[in-house]
Amino acid sequence: MPKAAKDVAAHDRQMADINVALHDLCQPLTTLQCRLEIAGLVGSPEAYREGVEEGLAECRRMMQVVGTMREAVQRGLGDSLDGKSEARR
Repeated sequence: MPKAAKDVAAHDRQMADINVALHDLCQPLTTLQCRLEIAGLVGSPEAYREGVEEGLAECRRMMQVVGTMREAVQRGLGDSLDGKSEARR
């Protein structure tokens, strides 16, 4: 496979990985928003506590997704830097 085709395929894989990670990030954000809105509507101390606990759990999920996105970006940067190193040789 020619180098240009490999570069395009690698780029497409990275973009697909980032797209999946962004979708995965939307899920806990939606859950967090809903839980906080429900806690606000109910207004009891118990509802607030549950909303905060569930909100924190969703924040942990988001941090995992962000970590996955960072790894994908780092792989992409590494590939780009490797390609530039090879081009200089």
